[in-house]
Amino acid sequence: MWNVALYNKFSKERIQPSKDLAERLMVENCKRVIDIGCGSGMSTYCIRNRFPNAEIVGVDLSASMLKKAKELVEGVAWIQRDCRESLEDLGTFDVVFANAFLQWLDDQEKFIKNAGKLLNKKGVLAIQVPNFREMKIAEILDKVVERYDSKHTLFSELPEKRFNYTAEEYYDMFSKYYSDVEMWQTYYYHPMADSDAIVEFIQGTTLRPYLACLSAEQGKEFLDLLRQETAIGYKSSKNGKVLFPFHRLFFLAKL
Repeated sequence: MWNVALYNKFSKERIQPSKDLAERLMVENCKRVIDIGCGSGMSTYCIRNRFPNAEIVGVDLSASMLKKAKELVEGVAWIQRDCRESLEDLGTFDVVFANAFLQWLDDQEKFIKNAGKLLNKKGVLAIQVPNFREMKIAEILDKVVERYDSKHTLFSELPEKRFNYTAEEYYDMFSKYYSDVEMWQTYYYHPMADSDAIVEFIQGTTLRPYLACLSAEQGKEFLDLLRQETAIGYKSSKNGKVLFPFHRLFFLAKL
C-alpha cells in the first residue's frame, strides 16, 4: 500500500519532472497517450495539459493512488492492473509515458523492449528515472543499512541496488530496441525545511521496500538513525533551508 498523503506532500517537487518531460514531447496530431505507473495522477495532469484533446489511459496497481488520480484529472480512462505485465490488449499509442516507474521493476530491460509494442509507427516512448544511486542520500542510506543490519538478515530479500543502472547501461538498453534515443539528466535543487524533510521525501518512495522488511519498532529505529546521518550529510543554508539535489534521467525513444 502506498501512503498517498505522504507521497503528495512533496507534490511540487514530484510533479516538475513530469512537466519537463511532457514539454519535450513533439508529437503531431497526438490522439492516444498511456501513462504507465500513473500514481496519484500528477504525471497524467501534465499529459492532459500538454495534449488536451488526446485520449488518455492511466494505469497503476495501487487503488489508493488511482482514487487520488481520479480526483485530480477528469476525462481519463483509469485502469488498475500490474504494469509489469503486458498491456498490449490496450492497443497502441502515440505516446507511452512512464514517470518514476521503471526503477521499481526487477527486469527493466524487458519493460523497455515491450513498451515498443505499444507504440504507433511514429510514436514516442517517454521515461523519467530518479538517478538515486548518484545522490548523496543513497550513500547515507547504504551506510545506515549496513549499520542497522550488520548481519545482513533484515534486508536480505531486497534486490541489490534495485533502483538504477548507469546512464551508459540505460542507453545500451534503449538503443538495442529503438533507432532514435534522446537522453539527458537534470539536477533539481529542492530547498527543504530541514534534513528530516529529506528523509520524509524518500520515505514515500525509496524507503518503502526497506520499511516493509521491518516491524513498526524497527522502522522507527531505522528512520531515527537515517535522520541522524542525513543531518550530518546535508548542511543548512544561511536561510535555514537544506538544499536537496535530486538527479533524474530522462529518455525519449522512437522505433
